[in-house]
Amino acid sequence: MLTIVCDACKKAISGDQKKTGVVYILDKALCRKCEGKLLDSVAEDMAKMKIYRFTDYKEKYISTVRKMCK
Repeated sequence: MLTIVCDACKKAISGDQKKTGVVYILDKALCRKCEGKLLDSVAEDMAKMKIYRFTDYKEKYISTVRKMCK
């Protein structure tokens, strides 16, 4: 049996949620709750910036994923 664990909160994702309750970002598996936190955090940081650039968004997104999954 395969067990999927969220790399951010370290909780196991139950059997019925394995198909819909997990998101793979970079090489990490995140539960939907942690994905929401990730998107909220990145959106907050990007709202503080005067000019929106996609490269800034990508860098912020990747760094936030890495911070969450330490």
